[in-house]
Amino acid sequence: MVTQQEAEELAKRHMQDYLNACSLNTVADAGNALMKLCSVAGVALCATVGYDEAVARLYATAQFIERRMHNTKFEQARTN
Repeated sequence: MVTQQEAEELAKRHMQDYLNACSLNTVADAGNALMKLCSVAGVALCATVGYDEAVARLYATAQFIERRMHNTKFEQARTN
């Protein structure tokens, strides 16, 4: 099994490849594509660890985002 850091780097790389393949035109397009990625990952998580565990993990992720990202400023830039 890869380390947490290696898994994060792989996820970032694959997410960037996915977004590039989506031929996005707007920030809204990117948001929609990322939401679809979350949805598909959530369904896969249910199939892998079961409904209760998947919901608990996704809920914990939402709480993390709520607590840590609330006042975070991001610079939007194209990378391709």
